[in-house]
Amino acid sequence: MYSKKVPAGSLVIREGEPGRHLYVSAEGELEVRKGETVLGTMGPGKAFGELAILYNCTRTATVKAVSDALLWVLDRRAFQTIMMVTGIQRQEENINFLKSVPLLKNLSNELLSKMADVLEVDFYPAAEYIIRQGETGDTFFIISNGQVRVTQKVVTDDGLYAEEEIRCLGRGEYFGEQALLREDKRTANVIAVEPGVECLTLNRESFNQLIGDLQELQTKTYGDEDRMRRFGLEYLHVFVPQI
Repeated sequence: MYSKKVPAGSLVIREGEPGRHLYVSAEGELEVRKGETVLGTMGPGKAFGELAILYNCTRTATVKAVSDALLWVLDRRAFQTIMMVTGIQRQEENINFLKSVPLLKNLSNELLSKMADVLEVDFYPAAEYIIRQGETGDTFFIISNGQVRVTQKVVTDDGLYAEEEIRCLGRGEYFGEQALLREDKRTANVIAVEPGVECLTLNRESFNQLIGDLQELQTKTYGDEDRMRRFGLEYLHVFVPQI
C-alpha cells in the first residue's frame, strides 16, 4: 500500500475503465458520478474501487477529487493476497469455534472443515425476529456472539393470545433444527437481544448432509413439560417449543 496525492479536479477512477487498485480516502472530498448523475460525495475513511478488482470488471462509476485529496492505494495482487489470508484465518477461527460447541465436539476435523466452508455469518440487530412462529424453516443457527430470546404465542386464562418468553440462548447454543428435521413450520419466535447477535448458519441441504443425523439433534427436548401441563394438553400444539 502506498499514498497518492490527488489535486482538486482530477479523476481518481473513470467509469468503464479497467480497475487495478482499491483506494482509501485519507484527506479531502471526492465526488462519485455515474454518467451525468452525481451519486454522492465521500470524505476521509471511505474505501472504494473494490468491485473492479474483486470481480475483474470495469469501473461502475467515476470518482473525482472535489478538493486536494490524499489517498491510500492497494493494488490487485496485494488485495487478493489479503483476502485469501483473511479467508484462511476466518475459516480457522470458525473451526476452533465449532470445536467449542458441545453439539459438535465429537465431530472429526474433516467434517468441521466442511462445515466451516459452507457456513454463512449473519448479524441481527437488537429486537429483530430471526425466526417467527408459523413460518417455514430452512436454516439452522449457531450463536457465535450475543444472545437471543425464545418466545411463543400462548393462550392466557381469559382465552387471549400472548407472547411468553421460554428461555434465553447464548454463545455456542443453537436453534432452528427441529423444523429442518421434521420439515415443519417454526413453532416459536427467536429474537435478538441488545446489542445484537451474530450467528453462523447452515441451509437445509448442508445441515442434512453434515449434521442432520446427530443423535443429540434427534433426541433433544426442551424441558417445557411443566409449562405445557400448566396450560392444558388441549393446547399442546401451541406450546411444543420446536424451533
